[in-house]
Amino acid sequence: MNTTWSNVWVLNSDSILRLTPKSSGVYIIWVSLKSGGLNCRYVGQAMNLEERLLSHLSSAESNSCLKENTSQYVCKYCTAEVPRQNDRDGIELFLYQHYNPRCNNITPPGTTPIPVNLPL
Repeated sequence: MNTTWSNVWVLNSDSILRLTPKSSGVYIIWVSLKSGGLNCRYVGQAMNLEERLLSHLSSAESNSCLKENTSQYVCKYCTAEVPRQNDRDGIELFLYQHYNPRCNNITPPGTTPIPVNLPL
């Protein structure tokens, strides 16, 4: 499946509010490396991408790994709008299997991965 990924933005409330759609889709959170590269730390999906990404920055974030990474490192993110739930489930599973992100505590709910073009 071919998806249209956003640019990679700095993960902060200002960029989320200015640049992230309120539509449904999938997203990737990266940590910026000193070498200039990015390392995937989390993949997810949401009915409202803006709301979900903001929730990751809140003090109520329950994922301790993600909370630690977003507070200690420069993080970035990208999104892809995906309207259908089954597609989001499959794409999220594919991204999870591809990147093996250390902050995902559970395997995503999809039963069949849906291969997609990668954002970087």
